[in-house]
Amino acid sequence: MRIETNKQVKIAIIHPTFGYNGGAENLILYTVRSWLKNNIEITIYTKKIRSGVEDSIKQKYADISINPFTFKKTAKYLLAEITNFDFVLIHNFPATIFWGLIFKIAKRKNIKLPKSFWYCHEPSVRLYGHDKASFEKSKKTLDIVAIITKIYDFNGVRNIDYIFANSKRTQKHIKTVYGRDSKVIYPAIMHIEIEKSKPKHFFYVGRIEKPKNIENAILAFDKLIKNDKYKNIKFFIAGSGRNIENIKKLINSLDINNNVILTGFITDEEKFNYLKESYCLLMPAIYEPFGLTVVEAWMSKTTAIISLNAGVSEIAKNGVIFADVLDYNSIYESMINIIDDASLREKLVFEGEKNILENSLYIDSHAGKLLDDMLTNRN
Repeated sequence: MRIETNKQVKIAIIHPTFGYNGGAENLILYTVRSWLKNNIEITIYTKKIRSGVEDSIKQKYADISINPFTFKKTAKYLLAEITNFDFVLIHNFPATIFWGLIFKIAKRKNIKLPKSFWYCHEPSVRLYGHDKASFEKSKKTLDIVAIITKIYDFNGVRNIDYIFANSKRTQKHIKTVYGRDSKVIYPAIMHIEIEKSKPKHFFYVGRIEKPKNIENAILAFDKLIKNDKYKNIKFFIAGSGRNIENIKKLINSLDINNNVILTGFITDEEKFNYLKESYCLLMPAIYEPFGLTVVEAWMSKTTAIISLNAGVSEIAKNGVIFADVLDYNSIYESMINIIDDASLREKLVFEGEKNILENSLYIDSHAGKLLDDMLTNRN
């Protein structure tokens, strides 16, 4: 990481839900930790404060939410806070909306703003869909709230100076939705030395949402354990979200509560313990902007079953098994291959570890690339 400046660099990060334990939030956490080692001053403005992190990670509450009654108040607060920073790094909708409001107020009051950068994990799926076909469908909506929200969002994005995308897939969708160019900088993970344990279960970690397609992973697992040979294998599902009750109902209806365990929130330490003892990570999402847990699986000497629609598939090469995640039988067959073929698991892990190194997927490299681009485009 190079810092070509004689004064301390100050970066403001605007992200609505830093307190969650998702891929975007963990990437911010890891990036901040890397930057702090280089004496960079960082403040994270968020509605969801993250607990259990170091005191050196400075967080401030800001009502970054879809609440028109507080839009102006929050925008004014953020404007007053960020004017003394060198850069603003925006993460995740609706932070883009607030940048548009900040820009408007600053222009009216003739206030100079810091250079702005958006690390785009994906344009809002609810507003724009996840690909060109669903985007075209979203343009026909008659939902007045969605229409107005899009106007605010577009106003924010058009006034951001530079855009980073977390994958070529996201880069393409940014161009489709906003007509703007972006630079791909892949997400990354903290480097931890992990020793592989004997595999004993399958594992999913992430948000429990409908597009994550966890139902098909459960149906595949249910078919697996109907075979006496595999009846004692467990499937741990870590995380929470709006689809959790439907997942519980499915598990109950299949009567597999003893084999499928919902862990709720887990710590990073617990996550890596689950990963290193897994036959593989299951990531059956119908669409996934990137999929950082696949990289964490590789570091844990574990492979993954994923969809070609995941952004990480761009760099996965031979380090994963690709399944038709819309067909639970395809997931099931992939699981059988993973369990029964130890040499296949070893080969996939070897290729996965190569992917990490070849694509510089450790956090200091990622943080360095972001900072270099900020410093290069600061004027």
